[in-house]
Amino acid sequence: MTTEQEAIYARVAVAAPVDRLLTYSVPSAMQERIGPGQAVSVDLGTRAVTGWVVDLCKNTDLPAEKLKPIRRLLDLRPLLNKEMLRFLQWSADYYLVGLGEMIHVALPSPARNKTRAIILPGSNASDAILQRQLPEPHAMVLRELLLRPGLTLRGLSHRLSDEMPAEAVRRSVAYLQKNHLAKSTTVAIKGPRDTLKIVRTTGSLPPGPDESSADGTMPPETTPPPLPSRAPRMRAVMARLTEARGEMELGQLLKLEGMGARQVIERLKRRGLVEVIQRERSDPVQAGVLSGASTEPLQPTPEQKKAIDTIEVSSQGVFLLHGITGSGKTEVYLQVTARVLESGRQVLVLVPEIGLTPQLVGRFRARFGDSVAVLHSHLTGTQRLREWRRVRSQAARVVVGTRSALFAPFVRLGLLVVDEEQDDSYKQDDGVRYNARDLAVVRARMNGCKALLGSATPSMESLRNAITGRYHLLELHERPKAGPLPSPEVVDLNQEPRSPDGRVPLISGYLHQALEDTLASGAKAILLYNRRGYANVVQCPDCGGRFTCPSCGISLVLHKAMGRLSCHYCGFRRQMPPSCPFCPGKLEILGHGTERTAEVLAATFPDVPIGRMDTDTTRSRGAHHRILEAFQAGDIRLLVGTQLVAKGHDFPDVGLAAVVGLDHILTLPDFRSSERTWTLVTQLAGRAGRGAEPGRVIVQTHHPDHFVFKNIDDPIAFYRQEARQRRVLGYPPFTRLVMLKIEGVDQNATYKTAYDLARNLRDSRPPSRLVDVLGPAPAAIPRLVGRWRYQVVLRGHEIRGFRQWLRSRAAQIKKARSRGVRIHIDVDPRMLL
Repeated sequence: MTTEQEAIYARVAVAAPVDRLLTYSVPSAMQERIGPGQAVSVDLGTRAVTGWVVDLCKNTDLPAEKLKPIRRLLDLRPLLNKEMLRFLQWSADYYLVGLGEMIHVALPSPARNKTRAIILPGSNASDAILQRQLPEPHAMVLRELLLRPGLTLRGLSHRLSDEMPAEAVRRSVAYLQKNHLAKSTTVAIKGPRDTLKIVRTTGSLPPGPDESSADGTMPPETTPPPLPSRAPRMRAVMARLTEARGEMELGQLLKLEGMGARQVIERLKRRGLVEVIQRERSDPVQAGVLSGASTEPLQPTPEQKKAIDTIEVSSQGVFLLHGITGSGKTEVYLQVTARVLESGRQVLVLVPEIGLTPQLVGRFRARFGDSVAVLHSHLTGTQRLREWRRVRSQAARVVVGTRSALFAPFVRLGLLVVDEEQDDSYKQDDGVRYNARDLAVVRARMNGCKALLGSATPSMESLRNAITGRYHLLELHERPKAGPLPSPEVVDLNQEPRSPDGRVPLISGYLHQALEDTLASGAKAILLYNRRGYANVVQCPDCGGRFTCPSCGISLVLHKAMGRLSCHYCGFRRQMPPSCPFCPGKLEILGHGTERTAEVLAATFPDVPIGRMDTDTTRSRGAHHRILEAFQAGDIRLLVGTQLVAKGHDFPDVGLAAVVGLDHILTLPDFRSSERTWTLVTQLAGRAGRGAEPGRVIVQTHHPDHFVFKNIDDPIAFYRQEARQRRVLGYPPFTRLVMLKIEGVDQNATYKTAYDLARNLRDSRPPSRLVDVLGPAPAAIPRLVGRWRYQVVLRGHEIRGFRQWLRSRAAQIKKARSRGVRIHIDVDPRMLL
């Protein structure tokens, strides 16, 4: 905090797509209280937005009389320290976004959302409805605004989600604002008060009317009013507080003494014996965890001990722990964490999916108790803020969380662990498109600490970094307790006998027999079909009619239990009709998903409890935990799901892991398709045979001769062949990519913007020609949410020169936006779809 009156200007990063810091004057009344890292409310154009003070300065080159003042402080203490500001500035520069946008992503929503943009109906809105001149979509939106003024755009979209997709709502609001039938304004909002009411004593228990102090006297000015002789409730409350070392949470005290104690506390307050204060909660969030984890460290194998010792003797650096599934990577994490905690430092453990947190949090809390915090998106905003504060106060010394936990406010960070480092979920796919794995390495370097990346199937990028010496490679080849890793059995569906309707059965005869054998032995089974829903196509064989999304032009997916056809991209949905709406024909349901797979299995094995784990069944808070807990307890014996079931789960009684359908991932037009398929199959294989009995792995495919399946149990051969193809075709890890996504409602205008941008970038390439400009080309799905999509891919063959050229062209790329056309910059894209 500054105490100098001369520091009257603040450079502020605003939560808006602004690349530079903005300078504001600091009102004199605020100068003693403002400092770097604090949230402030400032004017940006005609609206108030949240910003964060980056630094204070005494002079500015800008005319002081033209600078706007900071409206008000939103936090009494800084949210971000110098280390976090430096880290976020680096991240913003790398991903070509404004610092304010990066900060907005980093903070938990209750800490960042200090203002809210709301929509109000205009003064002529009622007349427009009465005159009935508005097109119906716009009229529907305006009627909702008249009924519920003050909704946010998100809230308005939610209210109308059954009638129109969110993008259509956004366009209608823009139309209404343009015609002065609606207006947007910004209002301040209060953050959550995640506090506890604490009752605490202000002094010792006073004597009763017939009692005296220990020496028989007490100075009158320090003598509290004596308690009446008939005040047992007051004395009981004071005794409770004395037993609790002078203070107790109000709710707990009322629970012990009864609700009538509230009046007793008020009487004690009037006598000056107790006070009630507000205190930030510091108790850990009780997120769902799986029980049964060992509280004591296990005896490490020689390979594990070598890895642990190697990491411990290094003060910093990046380690790639490549261990087969079931080789005990988590035990390495736990023992390395224990040694870091002994040095008084904190540890961050990142996991790719929320579904992996219950088991991992259970193991970490079994070792380290309530010092473990949990951070993921299924916590409420208030819970996330509480855990965030526990990290900042160092009450939480270990954090287990998903992607956003990377930005937790550690004070003394000693180790970052990235489990399943190859997973695509570490990449944010909208807004600021950052990769948490890559930024974890950067944050470790900036903090002078260690980063540990773990996986049974390392990414091509990490493996290359290990081969070239940038990372230290540590390997685990054996399972400590379980049997050897089962070798996958590939079923050629082309040779499978057809069913009476001429189709290949969902469950092959070989897999059916394996399921019967597994279930008969008392073991459990996990089945992977990486597509949610019941079926991906519904059509009429008589007239050829199909159900497609009006905004995206792709087939709607049937969700049978809900009786709906849904678009998985924009959220559009409609009821499933009983027959073809275009002719008298009967509808035909084609394709499969997890819902249909579970239905087929339920009919085949009616006495076996079956569970399903996908996005549809895990939307509610705690759903991941409930499903996994039921599977652990045996209430579910056959678990069907998407990739959520393939990673990180450790259940010793799983006898069979099977891939029902994965060919649609293998055949995607993307350079990582083979790697994703190989990774998923290998990860799923690791779920089987973790107990005393050996397990089996079965893979059904129409492409048994593909090198992915030929090398399914030979990672070295797979990596060599994949690397050979990537090098020839010029894909990562041998080059760097940046994808520019150009989107707009008008197809011609969108293509013209993409074409002009690609031409200008091509003309501005460095003479060395180490930069390629590919495109423009239509995206794999050319229209999404009503917007046409084109892509321009920038490819750099030399990293340093490519980054310098990108920085020099960033402003040109962003200025290429035209009316109604957006441009999104995706640095290091995980896919080109």
